Amino acid sequence: MKKDLPSGLYLYRKNSHEHTALKEMLQFMKTVSPSSALSFSYVEAHDSLHPHLSLWENLQLALAGVSSWKELYQGLIPEQQALLNLLKEPYKKVKDAEVWEKFIVSFLKAVLGPSKNILIDMNEELISPFLIEGLKKMVLSCMDTKRVYLASANMPVWLDCAHSIVKRIEYKFEVEPLDPVIIKTHFT
Repeated sequence: MKKDLPSGLYLYRKNSHEHTALKEMLQFMKTVSPSSALSFSYVEAHDSLHPHLSLWENLQLALAGVSSWKELYQGLIPEQQALLNLLKEPYKKVKDAEVWEKFIVSFLKAVLGPSKNILIDMNEELISPFLIEGLKKMVLSCMDTKRVYLASANMPVWLDCAHSIVKRIEYKFEVEPLDPVIIKTHFT
């Protein structure tokens, strides 16, 4: 592929929930978006934040010029505010935070940051269905300006907000636009 893919949500199938797909997603991104392959935000529930900083301090790293929690909140769209409201202790150290709190901060950092590429290594077993619905709204709100590459072992959860499925056949990636026939082929 010679030119970058358009913005949107690209689903990549993981072998299992515990499998880390960062390497595969980076290979795919370098193949389809060579001009922006070095600029990406990585979202994952365990290791994508600085453990000795607070949740708030981790967010500040991605937000130049934002000096307070209130200022951050006021600058967000409603979907982002809803996720931020779930964080009751923003000054809690990441090493002491729950997995879902880390995931929210990591996700918000990616969405609010300057990178046009977001790589999400999803493990739906660690995140509640309620939170997944909030994340979907956030993905939908940023799809006009960012390319979101989401690796999941439970892809049907994301079909309602994705527009393409990424398949790897040996050493070649294929991007299939989603339509009802393709969804039935893959998941029935």
